[in-house]
Amino acid sequence: MRPGLPGLLGRLPRLRRAAPKGQGAAPSPLRLAGADWAWRPEAWAGAAPGAGPLPAASGVELCGGVRLFHDAESPELRIERPAIGPQGAWPLRLCAGGFDGSFLSLAIALPEAALAGLERRHLLGIDVDLGPEGASRSFARLNLRQGPNSEALLRSLPMTEPTGTEFDLWSIETAPDRVETGWIDLIFEAPLPMAIEIRDLVIARRPRASF
Repeated sequence: MRPGLPGLLGRLPRLRRAAPKGQGAAPSPLRLAGADWAWRPEAWAGAAPGAGPLPAASGVELCGGVRLFHDAESPELRIERPAIGPQGAWPLRLCAGGFDGSFLSLAIALPEAALAGLERRHLLGIDVDLGPEGASRSFARLNLRQGPNSEALLRSLPMTEPTGTEFDLWSIETAPDRVETGWIDLIFEAPLPMAIEIRDLVIARRPRASF
């Protein structure tokens, strides 16, 4: 029997992620309205590995603070790099034919700029363009760490094109201005399609509207 989502998420690593030193340009990000900071990770800004097979071990770093995790015993994973898109992003296609695991995820480390000046009034959002075919059930999880303590917020991604969600920091127990590291897990639940094409991905921060 395939494990349910709670068990699946419990197996995802929550190790400290090293924030990337550089910040990818986001000349035309998916999310701009009201944002005081927006960022396209290096994997979609051009500084990504070329096409080819991936090492089988879970936890392999693709580039710039983006790591791939899965629980497959015999993964058959390949990276393909389609032509640059109209918004200036480099699509990332994960070919997962014969995938026998229950999940596949990308852990995206947040750069220092995302955490600098972070306040409880902020919303952290992720927008993802998965193309017209989309993917199977997918989720985004924000992870924040302060010393030995960590906190996570999980959101289901709607089946829209593009898709995305926001995390409201008002409800977290951790003081936002004391967060030391953070990352967002982009999680795809099995059964997976033959290929997951992430055409673009943008993470942004905006203050909550005041009335």
